[in-house]
Amino acid sequence: MMNVLGIDGCKFGWIVATLSQKQIEFYLVEHLDKLENFFLNEAIVGIDMPVDLITSNSRLADIQARQVLKSRASTIFNAPVIDALYEKNYELASRLNFEKTQKKISKQSWYLFNKIKQIQKFKKEHVGFSFYEVHPELSFMAMNEMRVIVESKKTPEGQTMRRTMIKSLFPSFNFDLVRQKFNKRDVADDDILDAMAVLWSTQRIVDKMAEFVPKKSSSFEPRIYY
Repeated sequence: MMNVLGIDGCKFGWIVATLSQKQIEFYLVEHLDKLENFFLNEAIVGIDMPVDLITSNSRLADIQARQVLKSRASTIFNAPVIDALYEKNYELASRLNFEKTQKKISKQSWYLFNKIKQIQKFKKEHVGFSFYEVHPELSFMAMNEMRVIVESKKTPEGQTMRRTMIKSLFPSFNFDLVRQKFNKRDVADDDILDAMAVLWSTQRIVDKMAEFVPKKSSSFEPRIYY
């Protein structure tokens, strides 16, 4: 049976959620290369990070995802163009990205470059792993009957809403037990919830039920799933 993974970035590196015999299991990996230690040579991977990059212009997926999320649009950042990803410093990367897209790289995006490069490297070297880009806030919206959750997951209200939805979909999920498993300096509360949201959407991809943006695209256009 193919492993289905939901992965979110965290301070430690990555938090991985997977469903095994109706039980949710979590792993922490410092680098994506460590995935093969747990899942051998194949898995369907949903991940909250840009997966497919383009050479120029802004990705239509990022633009449409912001349109769908409306008041939560700020949770979507612009993915860099491929060449900018491999520049040696922030200033050069931002300048090149502006030349290609008319948009500079935010410092927040720059700090994610190492993780994005890990994905590019891993998917080339491990062809048995299929990667899909999933955005948790889109996933939570889909869980909520396509209504955007305006409460931030950093707030008690936003956390409670998201935990309740996840629990209804994954009865074996126990947030408090997961929280006890990992140090907060390695994994934030919302990292746990995001990994679960990504896992849910990845299973929807497997079941051919997932939504995605852009709605109409060629096979070469990057997609964000939910």
